[in-house]
Amino acid sequence: MKICIGCDHRGLELKNAIAKYLREQEHEVDDVGTYTSDRTDYPIYGAKVGRAVAEGRADRGIVVCGTGFGISTAASAIPGVRAVCCSDVYTASMTRRHNRANVLAMGSDVVGERLAFRLVDAFLGASFEGGKHSERLEMLSKLKQTPVTGKALSVFHNGRELLLYNQRSTKWTYPYEYAPCPGGTLKNSGCGIFSLCEAVEFMRGLRLRPEEVADFSVSVGGRCDDGTDRPMLLKGVVEKGLSNEYGFRYDLDGHLNDHDKLWECLEEGGTALCNLRVGHIVTLIGCRVSADGEKQVLAMDCHSESQDERVCKYVRETVPDSLITYPIENESGVVTGYAQSYGMFWVPLTLPKDFDLLHKL
Repeated sequence: MKICIGCDHRGLELKNAIAKYLREQEHEVDDVGTYTSDRTDYPIYGAKVGRAVAEGRADRGIVVCGTGFGISTAASAIPGVRAVCCSDVYTASMTRRHNRANVLAMGSDVVGERLAFRLVDAFLGASFEGGKHSERLEMLSKLKQTPVTGKALSVFHNGRELLLYNQRSTKWTYPYEYAPCPGGTLKNSGCGIFSLCEAVEFMRGLRLRPEEVADFSVSVGGRCDDGTDRPMLLKGVVEKGLSNEYGFRYDLDGHLNDHDKLWECLEEGGTALCNLRVGHIVTLIGCRVSADGEKQVLAMDCHSESQDERVCKYVRETVPDSLITYPIENESGVVTGYAQSYGMFWVPLTLPKDFDLLHKL
């Protein structure tokens, strides 16, 4: 069985002992951390384990913190996860048999190693009984509402709170018209608007209203047949004297493909509006060099690029706080289901193309 296991700093010693025990039992173990006793936060690791189970990358999950409760709550926050905090063998078994729990949580301050091993055995050894218990789980599922992300999501990154816009929200009905093709809204054409808003907040700490930026874009000819004409919009920002207020310098040199210049701009605290694949605009807000020497850039995306088949294979790491849940609609606008994607993720420097560099003042 493949088991994903994680903990915070208080659960480190017990987590390591359980991982060793599982490997001795010939289970495949995916240890997602933490790996040191340095202080950290249990929601990070509860969510990592929860996502591994929910996405089918692990058959079961095991999480450990001081009490077991905090990290079990974090794991259960992931749709599709049923985490249970246990300190006795009976509960560890029955929660699998009757409730089909898929993540076991324990408190390092509550149980010792020997009891922890017994809890693990009981949890992994029990099978769901189905029948009336399936009916009850179905009743529970009907009580839950799909946690659809709203028009924007607050994301904490490197100690800063940033507003990540969710273009997939059905609430973006504000008109963003292109005269030859009436009916455009921020939902279907606004990626360039959201990207500029994100760039300005990152560089200046100024939070713009997308609706006002959309109106401005139309007034300066920045609305084109496929959405936002970035060079035209940015040219208008410069000519109207707004670039200083927005905290950047734009050199009217749009759609560059010089990755050395892009890297230099990001290193100096600037941003870039670009394509990762033709037809959608994202914001680049950071850069780093990976352990193996690859130069990478941090994309901030309002749509679902991290799941796009043309982009997802290049995603090196996602920012956990940036998970967005959005409705899937058919051609008639009827919601047929829900999906998730990460709005912030790292990709190789070589992937972005046609970028407009915004140099921080």
